[in-house]
Amino acid sequence: MEHPEALAVELSCPICLQLFSDPASLPCGHIYCFSCLQTMGEGLDQHSCPECQAEYQGTKALVKSLKLSSIVETYKATAGKVESTGNASDEPTNSKHHRDAAAAGPGLQTGSTGQPPSLDQEQGELEMAKPKFRMASQVTELSLKLETAESALRKEKERDLEVTTANGRLREKACRLLEQMAELSQSYTLQVKQLIHEELGPGEASRGARVARASELTKQLRRAMLRAESLLTEDDEAAFRDELRTLQPHIVELLATPVGEEDDRVEAKLNPARACPKLEKMNTEFRERSGEIQRSLRNTLNPSEVTFDPETAHPNLVLSGDLKTVTFSAAKQPYPSSPQRFTNFLQVLSTQSFHEGDHCWEVELDGSPWIFGVCYSGTLARSGLPSALESSRCSWCLMWFNNLLTAFERGHDVPLKKTTVSCRLEIRLSFKTHRLSFYNVSPISGTTHVYTFKAHLSEPVHLAYRMMSGNPKGRVTVHS
Repeated sequence: MEHPEALAVELSCPICLQLFSDPASLPCGHIYCFSCLQTMGEGLDQHSCPECQAEYQGTKALVKSLKLSSIVETYKATAGKVESTGNASDEPTNSKHHRDAAAAGPGLQTGSTGQPPSLDQEQGELEMAKPKFRMASQVTELSLKLETAESALRKEKERDLEVTTANGRLREKACRLLEQMAELSQSYTLQVKQLIHEELGPGEASRGARVARASELTKQLRRAMLRAESLLTEDDEAAFRDELRTLQPHIVELLATPVGEEDDRVEAKLNPARACPKLEKMNTEFRERSGEIQRSLRNTLNPSEVTFDPETAHPNLVLSGDLKTVTFSAAKQPYPSSPQRFTNFLQVLSTQSFHEGDHCWEVELDGSPWIFGVCYSGTLARSGLPSALESSRCSWCLMWFNNLLTAFERGHDVPLKKTTVSCRLEIRLSFKTHRLSFYNVSPISGTTHVYTFKAHLSEPVHLAYRMMSGNPKGRVTVHS
């Protein structure tokens, strides 16, 4: 029969070509004998699947497939029975019957009625054995596929959990930044309103007081006039004199009170000369803080986002408005004093630090010899010889100087062969593989590998750039 042979091939190890013994599944899904994988992996630092070349972490990380091992044992037993049945069916029916009867003994030589089994009964049993074996083979195949499907389902659930968790963290961080932006905007609005109130309030209060005084004088004049008119109609001389004695001084006082003030031009509007400097200070603080929040939001959406840090830039380096380009200036910039600023070398670090995941950047370097790489910011000095990237014990960088390429790893130099380097580099940083790789990007030859550091980074790193000479045309631009 062809079915046993086909199934035997499926249940055989591709390495030793024998039925699986302690089958173990690789992460890629291919299955081999555990002992075969051990033999193949002896003395190797990196392990890969013999069929698809997918890498895995050695035999210690493998899981033996108990289900498949059980299927192989079942197949061995089933195949033996079917083979015995197949061999027996080649013999003449009478000879088979007599041999089986003799082997079975006196008590099993007849059926329940004491008669030997008929030819039709034997033929029916044989015909039933074929579909049963076919069904057993399908059960084996279904079991194998079920095991693969369950493994794929577990991986999909694990991946779904990772994605859901990561997306949840991203949403939370974005919401916090948006809330900070809303709070900043609200605070700015209140500050401007307060500024306007402080500018307009005194004038408005002064105008209100003048209106109140004018209103009160008008009321007193009206009352005095009405009293005087009423007094003119008084016929009783005694009553007239008494009222006149009290009213006359009040009338004199009212007539002596000036109507309106000498300064009729009291300002009740905003003073631009006083208000605008205050407003500009608020605007500057708002722009700086909102810019920080916007960059943080962009970094949240793009974990590889990079901008240069103005707090670290040497005074002769000028940063663009988007903080992605650095150029040289012969005149020192009026940067505020900062303990993070480089003072001896034309260097600058990235604002962002990186501690996990995979990242890729493209960097345009032109006009000056350069050094570019990554470093630990906290342990890198800011002045003196220890602050130079190539001599630091906490940096991994590539230097292009005098038409020579040199790799510097924690202060140790590795001269590279003389090569042509374009103005564009691709830099890949992987915390999963502990690799920092540099590639030359040329419009003619495409992307070619330059050098790779095996960097086991123990803390977050910043991108670092050094301009080797103060060339007015020197510049660097980083693309995330």
